[in-house]
Amino acid sequence: MAPTTGPRVGVLCEQAGEALAERAARYGVADVLARVVAAASRGEVPEADLDLLDGAFAEHGIDSLTRAHRGFEPWPGARDVVVTAWVCPTGACPRAATDKQPSCRLTGHPFRETRVEL
Repeated sequence: MAPTTGPRVGVLCEQAGEALAERAARYGVADVLARVVAAASRGEVPEADLDLLDGAFAEHGIDSLTRAHRGFEPWPGARDVVVTAWVCPTGACPRAATDKQPSCRLTGHPFRETRVEL
């Protein structure tokens, strides 16, 4: 199970890459991003570091770097559908994929296979 910061790590992971690293360096939080990447490799990212990233990016007009603006409602009816999925290799975030095995864009590790009951 992903830690409480998992949803935020998932949002950040979706955006990770060269552009994120370049902006983090430009905004003075490259060290914070490096800590987040290291912590994600261990499976637990401190909320304080995510807050620091959000704050630094918000100062430059990029709001909610690590927060999704989505709602979720569970599907009605029975849950007897099972799919094979790929999930975060460390459990640091709740990201999952069903089409092919992705890699974590923060750590570079391939996602691990799991079965998900829908």
